Amino acid sequence: MNPTSPAAIESPATVLLVHPRQTVPDACEELCGDDETAHLAVTFADAEPTCSTAAINGQFGQLTVGNVLTDATDESTPDFTQSVVTDSILDPTDLTAIGIAVSRFCEHWGDTDEKLTVCFDSLDALLRHTPPTDVFQFTHVLANRLASVDADAHFHFDPTRHEDRVVSTFGAIFDAVVATDDDESLPEATDEDIATTQAEWEDTPLITTDPDAISEATDEDIQRVLDD
Repeated sequence: MNPTSPAAIESPATVLLVHPRQTVPDACEELCGDDETAHLAVTFADAEPTCSTAAINGQFGQLTVGNVLTDATDESTPDFTQSVVTDSILDPTDLTAIGIAVSRFCEHWGDTDEKLTVCFDSLDALLRHTPPTDVFQFTHVLANRLASVDADAHFHFDPTRHEDRVVSTFGAIFDAVVATDDDESLPEATDEDIATTQAEWEDTPLITTDPDAISEATDEDIQRVLDD
């Protein structure tokens, strides 16, 4: 992977933000946009968040995944008329529910004049609960769903917790990879290793290595793919 800087990324873009889990990278704040932004933060209840929301002054959405303090029978739709919108998914293994919840924010905010930014914190949290194959497919579909509404999205990922081929294969999904300044080098896998891993993980027609061949993913697409 060849990392770049946030300033060098042309918007809109999906970005893999690579850093050790214990750090809070300045790049997160840079990737979160400016005051004219509707921002969605996706965090997991069983992980210390590394998302930076200090610079967010526009509409703000918080999607919390995991063992959150909420009524399990509450199926109300988030109130998107508010400046702060909250939603939660109880089961961190329910990729369908997570994908549809994020897509709901895209649907309501994607047609506004505001720019949409998303901070997904993190892929490591998903991989603690779900096999890499499923997380890879979910991330691929979700990244393209966000791209369909011209969102700027970044996904936190700790390279020290995974094999080189896993990190490099996930990196291939994104428009760009950003690494923190204290990362002297990123894990590298051969093109053959990446191709082999992708071939193992890609078992649905919707998932493809060619971004131009991917159609816009709707809520129904996400549910169909993740239920397969």
